[in-house]
Formats: sequence, structure tokens, C-alpha cells
Amino acid sequence: MDSFNLLSRALIDTWLTSSGTTSTAEICADVANRLNAKMALFVMNTEADDPYDWQLRRIRNFSFRSSLLAQLAPAFADTTLRVLDRDFVDQSMIPAYTRALMLRRPTKEMVRSQIGAIQVGYERLILPQKAAERPNWCISLVVTRYLLPKMLEAKTDAIDENVIQLLIEGHTTKEIADWLNLSPRTIEHRLGRLKDRFEAENLVHLVAKIVAAQVSENTSQLKR
Repeated sequence: MDSFNLLSRALIDTWLTSSGTTSTAEICADVANRLNAKMALFVMNTEADDPYDWQLRRIRNFSFRSSLLAQLAPAFADTTLRVLDRDFVDQSMIPAYTRALMLRRPTKEMVRSQIGAIQVGYERLILPQKAAERPNWCISLVVTRYLLPKMLEAKTDAIDENVIQLLIEGHTTKEIADWLNLSPRTIEHRLGRLKDRFEAENLVHLVAKIVAAQVSENTSQLKR
């Protein structure tokens, strides 16, 4: 599968040659079947004057298996923004799409937000319709970088959260360094601090403690 940057470039190239009458299906046709499991393609219908009435529609949804992603499924349903998580919509969706509509050009960003009790980090490309007036839709390509339970928020920063997610997914220190564009030494230092913080003997023990803490938190919530 292709990388997020490569697919973003392909989408932008197609967008540059498009017109106001080019359909979203035509723009997405070349990349829709090249997404990896952690990527998704969406269309946001922005015709409504009230942003909460904008309609989100999935072209290609995330396909990787994750209990946390399953909890997030309602946040990326085919529906209007009015019925989605309000804080997430207000902080991470409406401002970004409004900006894209105003600039009328592709925008790309790293998003760190929260949906319910889950911390999320993802990269997003937004392509607004080419139009003389206000665009009626935007295409969005998203790749998930990490999903973490809220309970880790006070103990970790953004880099630690990425490290933990990639560690849980089974990546080596070198692979984590490559993912985050950091040196293996920096990742080793981060992992050492995390082991101290969680009082873990080794990396296997660290992952077990993080997962156990998450299960404990979920269990306590169910008992309330």
C-alpha cells in the first residue's frame, strides 16, 4: 500500500486538473483502492449554511481492527455533524473545513484531539471543491497515527502517546523512530522514562501494564 504522503500528492494532482463540475468519485478514483488499513476517505457536504448541518459521508472507511477504533465508529458515521461528538466537531472539524472553504485550496495538518474518552492523533488532507462561489463539498484523506485511552493524557505528551501506540502495535525501537522521524536513541530514552513511570521491568511488561490499566479503567466505568 502507498504512504499517506504519496496518496496525498496523487489526490492533489488530480484536484489541480479538476473543475467545479468534477465529481468527488472522479477525484478519488485513483486512490480509493490504494489506502492501507489505517487510512480513510471522506466527503463532507458543505452546502448548508449552518456547519452543524454539513453531511459526512464515507468513501472508504478504516479497516484495521481495534477496540478503541470500534468505540470511535459513531464519530465517523454517515450523518450530519449535528449528531456527532460536539466537542470533537467544534474543535477539530468545523474550524478545519471552514478554513479550507475560505482558502479554496488543499490544506494538510496533524490533528491531536479527543473523542469521548479516547485521545486521537491523525494526519488529514482536505480538498475543497473548485468553485467560483463557496465550495459545496470537501474531500478528506485521513491516516490514524495513534489511539489512546484518556487516562494516559496526564502522564504522557504527544510523542509518548505515539511511542506507546506503535509499541502496542508491535513495532521495534528502530521502526518507531522511523515512524516518528526521531533517532533510535531518543526513542530508547522515551521508553526508559515510560518504564520508570509505569514501574515496568521491560518493554513486554510496559505494554502489559498499559493494557491492564486500560482494561481496569474500562471495567470501572462499566460498574458506575
